[in-house]
Amino acid sequence: MTEEPYRARRAAGGAPPPASPRTEAPKKEGARRRGWKIAGIIMASLAVLVIIAVVVAFSYLRSLQTTFDDNRETIEGLDLEDDSAYRTPEGTVNMLLMGTDSRGDDEQDYRDATGEGAERSDTMMFVHIPADRSGVYVMSIMRDLWVEVPGEGMGRVNTALGLGGYELAVDLVEEMLYTHIDHVAVVDFEGFSDLTEALGGVYIDNPHSFSAGQRNPAFYPEGTIRLEGSSALRYVRERQSFPTGDYIRVENQQRVVRAILERFLSAETLSNPQRIYSVVDGMTPYLSVDEGLNAETVAGYALDMRDVRSDDIHMFTMPAGEHATTSAGAEVILPDDEMMSLLRTSLAQENMGGFMDYIELVEQHENGEFGVPDEAEEDDLDEEEDEDPDDAGDSSASGR
Repeated sequence: MTEEPYRARRAAGGAPPPASPRTEAPKKEGARRRGWKIAGIIMASLAVLVIIAVVVAFSYLRSLQTTFDDNRETIEGLDLEDDSAYRTPEGTVNMLLMGTDSRGDDEQDYRDATGEGAERSDTMMFVHIPADRSGVYVMSIMRDLWVEVPGEGMGRVNTALGLGGYELAVDLVEEMLYTHIDHVAVVDFEGFSDLTEALGGVYIDNPHSFSAGQRNPAFYPEGTIRLEGSSALRYVRERQSFPTGDYIRVENQQRVVRAILERFLSAETLSNPQRIYSVVDGMTPYLSVDEGLNAETVAGYALDMRDVRSDDIHMFTMPAGEHATTSAGAEVILPDDEMMSLLRTSLAQENMGGFMDYIELVEQHENGEFGVPDEAEEDDLDEEEDEDPDDAGDSSASGR
């Protein structure tokens, strides 16, 4: 009788007896191989997802770049490379923003009153970005400011465009501020309508109620109001409703520009790719820029200023003096020579923060809050500016 090999029986509980090392080892090796296989599949899937995300992001950025470069209009014949570049510290960026003639109800009345029939810059803003990218300074220039127009004699600021095109307008601002302009952007006011719509509307604090327009007037109550589309356009155009017409209009324009910037820099917008695309797509058809202001340049500036928030954007109006009447009977605004000198020095010394502090002191005094800024305070400001060139030179991390 042949003996059967011994076979272990199951224990009473039904569990198999422990396997010998010789029988278990192959099972562990197989499990390990299956584990590596699963991990490999997961890593490969993650890699595919990352690649897809990169492709989508790149495609989105390329789409934005293409939209900007294809839709923008380049200002022909504008050469910004001149001998004024030495006037600004390395790394700073100065930009001249101009708004084209409005088509509001008061446009022809203004031309009739001033005798100006040529193209004019209805709005002019000077934008200064320091080398350390610590903030953005946006200065409105009064269009009726009476200044020396290079090669043309005395005239209003906004006549430069009609007399010599964008190049003369640039030369005028460079000489007024003794600085250099790196870029120029011209915006058709009609673009305000599409831009505010793309942002889903903007909110401003309107200090005084008023009506805009001679025909079918729009009413803007005092307090927080929402502007979108045509309501935003009419708000920034209006000047006849105010006793100090252009001053109030400039302030209104500053409010809307600030509201647009705050809305664009908000987390709600920056986390919404479709809204960003809508803003770029809606605005660029109304935008004319110098040849150097392309999508790549804009993206570089945006990266440099990624930490800038709405509180870092400072808006103010170029210092101006008294109203006057020219020998020809034109109503103009005279410049404030003392404050203009301080402004030029502050720009050259990269001390616009000190200049803004001084403006605040002056405004507080004018409002009766406390005493006049004395000569000692002015001397302190001058001393700060004298020290700033070395600091500015050390902090310049990027060239223009």
